[in-house]
Amino acid sequence: MASNKKVASLIEKKREISKEINDLQNNCEHLDKVVKSIKENEDSSTFVVRCVCGGCGKTIGVPTQQELNKYLNGR
Repeated sequence: MASNKKVASLIEKKREISKEINDLQNNCEHLDKVVKSIKENEDSSTFVVRCVCGGCGKTIGVPTQQELNKYLNGR
């Protein structure tokens, strides 16, 4: 029974942390745009190239063809 309480406590902490991250990301001005390879979704093993805020880590869009070429060529 003790492990059930521990799991419930950890799930609640995870929910609170996720909410705090979401609040910080929603209030960020996203001034530092970085092109990165990221997981398509949390449970996926597939990666995609996206524009991500360098400050808060939020995905903020799809790179332009020029940004994509620059990223792929390592410049």
